[in-house]
Amino acid sequence: MLEILFILVGIMSVYCFVIETYSVFLSIFGYKKLEKYYTESSPEAKFLILVAAHNEEDVIESTLENLEKIDYPKELFDLYVVNDNSTDRTGELCDKRGAMHIDTIEKKFQREGVGKSAGLQYALRALGFEKLKEKYDMLLILDADNHVDSNILREINSQWLYEGKPEAIQTYLDSKNAQSIISVGYAISYNIMNRFFQLSKKRLGLNNAIGGTGFAVRMDWLINTGGFCYKSLVEDLEMSIEIFKSGGRVSWNHFTRIYDEKPDTLKVSIKQRIRWCQGHWYVAFNNFGSLLKGFVKSKFNFRYIDQLIYLFGMGKAVQIGILLIAIVLSLVLNIGIVLGYPWATLSGLGMFILKWIMPTNILRFILSFYSYIGLPIYANYIDGSIKINPIKMICGVFVVGITYIYTQIVGLMKWRNQSTWVKTPHKHKDKNLA
Repeated sequence: MLEILFILVGIMSVYCFVIETYSVFLSIFGYKKLEKYYTESSPEAKFLILVAAHNEEDVIESTLENLEKIDYPKELFDLYVVNDNSTDRTGELCDKRGAMHIDTIEKKFQREGVGKSAGLQYALRALGFEKLKEKYDMLLILDADNHVDSNILREINSQWLYEGKPEAIQTYLDSKNAQSIISVGYAISYNIMNRFFQLSKKRLGLNNAIGGTGFAVRMDWLINTGGFCYKSLVEDLEMSIEIFKSGGRVSWNHFTRIYDEKPDTLKVSIKQRIRWCQGHWYVAFNNFGSLLKGFVKSKFNFRYIDQLIYLFGMGKAVQIGILLIAIVLSLVLNIGIVLGYPWATLSGLGMFILKWIMPTNILRFILSFYSYIGLPIYANYIDGSIKINPIKMICGVFVVGITYIYTQIVGLMKWRNQSTWVKTPHKHKDKNLA
C-alpha cells in the first residue's frame, strides 16, 4: 500500500515539476524592459461597454463616476449597466447618474447561461443581438466595482488596429484594495500573473487568458458564436478556450488598467475561489479531448500544450503540498531501507522513482522560493500601483496560496455542478486603498 502511494506521489511529482519548470521558463520573459510596441491610432473602433451588476448599491455610483472620465469620443461608445436581478437600489442609482441600464428582472427574454454570463447574454438580446455586429466593433466587459484608467478605450483601439483586430484583448488587472492579508495576497498574485504569465506569453506570441473583467471581445466573433451561452461558472476561461479552438487570438495590454476589488476576508475569498476552481476543472475536463486531438492534427503545435498546461496547471500551493508529501515519503522509505524494514521493500519502479525522480524535489523546493519570494517582490516593485511591505506581501501570498489547496480539492469534487453562482460582495468605492 505504501509503495502504491509512493508511486502515485512520484508520478504527480514529475507532473508538478514539468508545470513548475514551464512557469519558471515563462517568467524569464517578464523581466525585459516594458516598451510600447504599437502605435497610437485615432479613435476608430466603436465600443459597447457592459457593466455587470447584482445588488451593487454600495459601489455603482463610484464606478459610474469613474467611467464618465473615459477619454474617448462619446459618439464611439455606449455604456449600459446590466442590472441583473438586483433587489436593492442599483437601478435607482443608475437613474440618478443618468446611466442606461438593462433590468433582467423584467424577464423579457429567456435566461441563457449561468450567473454573470446569463445576465450579459440577456443584455445582448435586449440590445438587438445580431444587430450589434453592425453597430459596434468591440464589447468591453466590466464588473460593477471596477475603476478604469481614462485611456482604456484609446489603448484598446490602438492595439486592436495595430494587431489586425484580434478576437479579444485583456487589459492589466490591478487591485482596488490591499488592506487585509487576504486582499494583499490577491493583489500580489495578480501582479505576478500580469507580468510573469500574461506579459511573458504575449512576448512569446502565445494566446493570453481572459480574466473575467477588463477585457474587450470582438462583437462579430461573439455574436457569431452564440454570445455568452456558456455552461461553466468561469465564462472568461471558457471564452479563452473557445477563441483558441476557433483559431482566434487573445492578446494582452500592459498599458491600461482596470482596478478590481479583492476579497478582504478568508470566508468570502474561499467561496469565490471554490467557484473559480469548480468552473476551471469543468472547462479543463470538457476540453481535454478536443485540445489533445487538435495537438495531433496540428502536427504537434506547442500552443495546444500551452493551453493544456494552463487548464491542468494546479495552483503552486497544491504543487508544494505534493512536494512535501513526496519529501516525507522519501525520507521514511530511505530510513526504512537502511534499517532493513520489510515494509520499505520497493519494486523496480519504486526504486527508480526513489533514486531518480524524488531528487528533483530539491530543485522544486528551490523554485518554490523563487515563485513565492522573488517574483512577488519584483512584480510589485515594477508594476504595483499599491506598494506593499515585503513581509506583509509574502505572508499574503502564502496564506492565499495555502488556502488554494482546499479550494482546489473542493472545486475538483464539485466540478460537475455548474448551476450555483456565488456572488462576491463589494464595498470599496475608491481605488488604491492600502
